[in-house]
Amino acid sequence: MIFYFLIADFPKLYDSGIIYLAEGLRELNISCYANKNYWKMDLSGEFLFVHNPEISPDNCDVVVLSNLWTQYIDNETFKEYAQPLPNWLFRPSRKYTTVYIDNMDGYKTFSYYEPARQFDIILRSQKNSHTFNHPNIYPWVLGYQNRVLRERLNIPVEKKEFAIAVNFYYSHQFIHQLRALAEKKILGRVKPDLLNRTITGKEAPASSYSNLMWTQTSKLHNPGYYNNLEKTLMVAAFCGEMIPALPPDPSVYMVGGNKAKIRKQLFAVLSRFGNRPERIIQWDSWRFWETLALGSVPVHIDLEKYSVTLPVMPQNWVHYIGIDLSNIKRDTERMLEDRQAVNNIAIQGNKWAAENYSPVASASRLLRMVSST
Repeated sequence: MIFYFLIADFPKLYDSGIIYLAEGLRELNISCYANKNYWKMDLSGEFLFVHNPEISPDNCDVVVLSNLWTQYIDNETFKEYAQPLPNWLFRPSRKYTTVYIDNMDGYKTFSYYEPARQFDIILRSQKNSHTFNHPNIYPWVLGYQNRVLRERLNIPVEKKEFAIAVNFYYSHQFIHQLRALAEKKILGRVKPDLLNRTITGKEAPASSYSNLMWTQTSKLHNPGYYNNLEKTLMVAAFCGEMIPALPPDPSVYMVGGNKAKIRKQLFAVLSRFGNRPERIIQWDSWRFWETLALGSVPVHIDLEKYSVTLPVMPQNWVHYIGIDLSNIKRDTERMLEDRQAVNNIAIQGNKWAAENYSPVASASRLLRMVSST
């Protein structure tokens, strides 16, 4: 099987979604061609995505592009860029499978509009099972890349600091609603000496390899940050926005100023009458998966209770710690009372993530999906 990736032509582009997938495909000895050379894997200068003028999408089995093709926002200037879908992409005579990777925050992304109905497969991280989803939208994750594993210190679980790392706002200053709630109602219950609030600087790393990754990721790759996640046994991975259980399409109150706020309040009341728990959207973050990859325990809310859907669901209190927002006191005390239990979660979560969400595991999953379409 041969993959062809469409890489957007924007300045300082860091397309994590296609990199994560292509790393896994490469481990499976599957060729990844593209419309341009992109992503140096190491100091040898070898590209992960290779442009070969003799290879076109018509020579390939799968054509992939990500949400950064349709909408890209520079994380320093906040300037927005966009490209239209190629006019040849969905021609009736095509023999390749089309795949769109959607890692956008929010609910109603490009994947939910009519042009996206033409894709054979949409891989949607942030998917919630209790919101409306089109039939060609499948659950996916942000995942972790191999560059993170190369920064591992391999600290044994029993030697990690028994604390919770709280290091939000490294990449941006946006305050997620759930993070604000967690600071007040969950982390506020934890003694300050059990909170590691180290915020890593953004200086260029000294290592040549780390510096290359730092440059290619627009300064997101940071060995000091990864080392802090690894040395701390638990990591606050709260991310997202809680919304009422109704209606199936929550876009009616996601935008629109005061009228939208009133609608949201109305649906919140209706949801409570039905005794239905809230839902969470844009819950996913690199921090959650990088924490698992580095052998520590991500602390989030109970993903299953709040309707997160993944190809393979983690088990709460086995692979991660998920707080039930209706039992915060109980769950916070449980998290802090048994070091050995948390050690076990760290070991089990790391193994589970490697088996189900390493780049090669996710690439294998997509290959099975493509074969069945």
